[in-house]
Amino acid sequence: MVNLGYNRSVEEDNLQIEAIIKAYLGPVYGFVRRLSGDAFEAEDIAQDVFLKVWKNLDRYDSKQDFKAWLFAIARNTTIDWLRKHRPMLFSSLDQPEGDGDFVDNLIDEEPLPAELFERAELAQVLSEALAQLSLDQRTVILLHVEQDLTFEAISQIAGRPLNTVKSQYRRGLITLRQILAPK
Repeated sequence: MVNLGYNRSVEEDNLQIEAIIKAYLGPVYGFVRRLSGDAFEAEDIAQDVFLKVWKNLDRYDSKQDFKAWLFAIARNTTIDWLRKHRPMLFSSLDQPEGDGDFVDNLIDEEPLPAELFERAELAQVLSEALAQLSLDQRTVILLHVEQDLTFEAISQIAGRPLNTVKSQYRRGLITLRQILAPK
């Protein structure tokens, strides 16, 4: 973990934010991309997230889990962007890019072309299914599955009671099963 002391020089601040970006750029970008449904805009949103982190480093409470604090900023920044740019939530059907996707972790180093096609189809189906969930359910599932955050950390990020977060996760999984069930 990174040391976030309160008596920092500008140079220490710059080194600190560089370390944070290096450690968390991939996971934050992946989370923002999946939550927003827009790979192109996710780059700008992720940049805004790290700008907010840099501006608010002095407000970070070292007793709090840093990853939870960071992803709370990422979640709130993405929701602000969605409210501003998409009054009605529409999801992109584009193939997700980058690291951090739980589907990407299933892909072998050198799969056969048929396997690549199947996996691309699966990623597309999962992306479309996730887009049908409520924003709250999608957020909880992505933070828990992709970012490996505990329900307690997600509760902190979302500002909701722990049981509400667990309920949203369970309902989201049930909805995903219904969406993905053979017809």
